[in-house]
Amino acid sequence: MKTKAIKFVIPALAVLFAIATSAFTALDNPNAAEKMAMNGYIPTGNFQNPCELIQDVDCNLTGSQLCTYGGAPVYEKIQGTSCVNQLRRDPQ
Repeated sequence: MKTKAIKFVIPALAVLFAIATSAFTALDNPNAAEKMAMNGYIPTGNFQNPCELIQDVDCNLTGSQLCTYGGAPVYEKIQGTSCVNQLRRDPQ
């Protein structure tokens, strides 16, 4: 009887140990999201549609140079009737 219990418990513990190990070894990089290509907005000058969406610009929140797209500054989001938080990019 003890042998059957041990044969059941050992694999179950191995599975639990594998799950716990994988959960604690995953890398948590808080700056990863800041370095990804993201959507940005450029101002249009139109009151009804103040910002135009530009997808997957090579900009982030922490670069050292201001980000532009076609000569226009790129912003993070729309707030009310204006684009806010100008994005940046790392020098290349």
